[in-house]
Amino acid sequence: MVTSGRVRQRIGPTLRMMRLRRGMSLNELAESAEISPSHLSRIERGLTVPSYDVLDNIATSLGSDLTSLRTRENTARAVDEELRSFFEDFGMSTDAQQELLGLSHETRSSLLELILAVAENNEEVEEIE
Repeated sequence: MVTSGRVRQRIGPTLRMMRLRRGMSLNELAESAEISPSHLSRIERGLTVPSYDVLDNIATSLGSDLTSLRTRENTARAVDEELRSFFEDFGMSTDAQQELLGLSHETRSSLLELILAVAENNEEVEEIE
């Protein structure tokens, strides 16, 4: 089961990345989503989980919708589970894992792609030897 902490870690950085990609300031998005800038900041930093209505307002203000955000959430969950497995296999500390899992969805996806490419390369080298 996903804890609210993990949801906060995924949705906050994802919303921030979407906001920055659209060239919006925190204040602009907060005003458009009809929430305070401090509340949006707490959401983006993973300190709070937005209500359904707030998340809907944010998604709309970002030119998205809840279905798209939910799809991103499901993808992020799968990426996080696979990363967590690699991190545990390598004996990474819980603090280091949490820090890396707090990165944006795009960054975590890139990290997973890199780990998978290195693992595949290592398997090819072992086959040659």
